[in-house]
Amino acid sequence: MAIKLSPAGRRLATVMVSAPFVVATSWILYKRLVLGEEPRKADGRLFKPSGVRERDELEKQKLNLEGKGL
Repeated sequence: MAIKLSPAGRRLATVMVSAPFVVATSWILYKRLVLGEEPRKADGRLFKPSGVRERDELEKQKLNLEGKGL
């Protein structure tokens, strides 16, 4: 159920949707060009945030302890 917007409303909606993309892209380009950060490279491995990695390691340790009968 689409709402009909006035031309000003459409412009505002366009700005609200596109602004986060412009800010994020500008920040990444700034870090690369001004600060000299290297671009990310895809090496085929999955990225896991540190909290997920730690949780997985704890689960493995629990399973190892249960398997040993401790």
